[in-house]
Amino acid sequence: MEHGTPSRTAIIVGGAGGIGAQIVRKLAARGDNVVLVYRSAEDKAKQIAAEIVALGGVCLTLRADLTSPEETDAMVRFALEHFGHIDVLVNTQGAIHQLALFHEEPLTDMRRTVEIELMSVIHACRAVIPAMIKQRGGRIVTIGSDSGKVGSTAEAVSAACRGGVIALSKSLARELARHDITVNVVCPGPTETSLLDQMRNAPGLTGKLMDAMVRAIPMRRPGRPEEVADAAVFLVSPQASYITGQALSVSGGLTMS
Repeated sequence: MEHGTPSRTAIIVGGAGGIGAQIVRKLAARGDNVVLVYRSAEDKAKQIAAEIVALGGVCLTLRADLTSPEETDAMVRFALEHFGHIDVLVNTQGAIHQLALFHEEPLTDMRRTVEIELMSVIHACRAVIPAMIKQRGGRIVTIGSDSGKVGSTAEAVSAACRGGVIALSKSLARELARHDITVNVVCPGPTETSLLDQMRNAPGLTGKLMDAMVRAIPMRRPGRPEEVADAAVFLVSPQASYITGQALSVSGGLTMS
């Protein structure tokens, strides 16, 4: 564990997922107090927390559905009651869905995607910002997608949400800079997770498009969760104190804009 400086408190939303779990582990290894927020993966969340505690770190778990403003506010109260401050928020939440052309996607799926990939990020930022303003500093990073920059066939609504997250983060970066709060986005391409494997092996349009996307990566491979996590951990570190309002692609050159 890295010590010698006061411990920060970091909330990781979606911290039981492939990328989120790597961020949780890396921040805990730096000496941060971590609040791992999960929606359904309770066993995985508790396993990760146990690993961190066994190594001498601090990791609390909390089940919360951030599509609910009330549960989001409860998440912030939980962190403040246990640690007294919130220094870092990392949003890694995402909706699991099959790819579908826009005019063929069910409206219920569209609404669910918007609630998870856009509204829950809005709720999380809105809930933590007052505490960060009060303490005169903070770091917010959202794991988005390169689809938010360039669009993506058969996931138009998800791409719209990711683009919205980028615009939201840039706007918040402007509003909050005077409070020493930075707001950035990490935009991965295809990343080696169980979800990617499922989508590449799925029948029909989903499998074909995901396989073609992976083959189009100039570096000839998907990203690794730890590579995406490293970018997020850097952006919430003191070394990134002058970086804000940015959307950093971590996609092996898949998109270069």
